[in-house]
Amino acid sequence: MDIKSLTKRLAITLAVAGGLSLGTLAQAQDVYYFVNFYPVWGNNSSLYPNWSDWPANPSEVNMNWDYTGDFTNSGLEVISTIGGYGSGYADLNNGTGVTFNNGDLALATNDAICVFAFTVNPTPSMASSGSTFYENYNWIGVQFILNLDSGIYSPPVPYSGWNNPGNPNYVQWSGSNVTITIDMTKFQNFTNYTQGGTNHFYGMNIGIDPAVIFNDPNGSSGKPPYDITFTSITFAAPPTTPPNPSIKIVGPNVVISWPDPNNIFTLYQSANMARFSWAPWGFAPVYNNGTNTVTIPPPFNQALYFRLANTTLQ
Repeated sequence: MDIKSLTKRLAITLAVAGGLSLGTLAQAQDVYYFVNFYPVWGNNSSLYPNWSDWPANPSEVNMNWDYTGDFTNSGLEVISTIGGYGSGYADLNNGTGVTFNNGDLALATNDAICVFAFTVNPTPSMASSGSTFYENYNWIGVQFILNLDSGIYSPPVPYSGWNNPGNPNYVQWSGSNVTITIDMTKFQNFTNYTQGGTNHFYGMNIGIDPAVIFNDPNGSSGKPPYDITFTSITFAAPPTTPPNPSIKIVGPNVVISWPDPNNIFTLYQSANMARFSWAPWGFAPVYNNGTNTVTIPPPFNQALYFRLANTTLQ
């Protein structure tokens, strides 16, 4: 809805309707941080060839284990100056499944979804874009193939980009932070192994196709360079309890915020709460330290209702 059609009386509602679920991830999670992974690129592990240039040609493809002192903001950085397809196998502590978070333990028995998180970083040619450099990442494909006791799983390869209308609903961009959320229960054997307490996570193949990146000339591959940091992959219980939103007036604006550590909820709006009237709020929230915030400026010219919905699972 156009912002001009909002009213002086802004009605806020958070409800479950139209088959959309309202909730947040349970507290128990198995989080694997990419600073604990080690790439073992080779002829048998590479989907696409370009990352095989590492470590022989670090000026073309380079890997950095970027530990900032905080696991959640650290990761495995892939810098490609030649651009183009690249991939390889990232081994979790030599395949033992050990993490700093939970040791060498099987996945929790209620784990049902997988959240893959990464950040996009500025390349040298994006310097003029300043703090909004991430807007240059218009359309990139990210593939990951999971290696668990229950099997080798290859979720769909999503192509997405900052504020791109073609983004799949299970891929969320919040500035430079990106998450891909996958429902693991549709994969054969995953649920039986996990509920039986015998499903360990050993590593994964990760791949990138930088299809369209603005303000960056193509590298020798014929596609643009990129700089991406893989931060974490999380296995967790499905959404169960609703987040606790905050709604307040700040100056002339209405500000809606909600805790969303895995960034899986979308703010929906409707003028009348009819079943098929709900649509995503048209502006991306600001994500900061596990909380999403939406600021709605005046004028407000008719009632408008809001709810949070989790529609990211794929």
